[in-house]
Amino acid sequence: MMKKNNIIMTDKKRIWKEGFKFSFNPDICKECSGNCCNGESGTIFLNKAEMKALSEFLGIPLSRFTADYLRKFSYKYSIKELKINNNYACVFYDEEQNICSVYPVRPGQCRTFPFWNCFKKHPEALLEECPGVVMECKDTE
Repeated sequence: MMKKNNIIMTDKKRIWKEGFKFSFNPDICKECSGNCCNGESGTIFLNKAEMKALSEFLGIPLSRFTADYLRKFSYKYSIKELKINNNYACVFYDEEQNICSVYPVRPGQCRTFPFWNCFKKHPEALLEECPGVVMECKDTE
């Protein structure tokens, strides 16, 4: 068992994080229809370093990236969404290939899913969204 940054991994490719009552199997992402990237409208906030990394990855100036891919909320920026039927999808979600088109430089909010603080107290909402999540108590000490 290996421990790094409060994340504990086992050789079964399931991930546990201290304080959470579930594990996550990232291999299931290959079989999922991108539930974490589309569905209800949401916000993925970016910091300046993430904005810069994404604009460089896309090979466009930061000003163009900001205008084309972000929406402003007060003093913060969030990734734009596309309305698809009755759902919303992240502008970087490739529905045909079922992948994130900016995966190597995806924002921290995406990198930390499903281990978000809101799911510590309400993991049942996560179970409906993510097929890679398994409810269980794990001794992480």
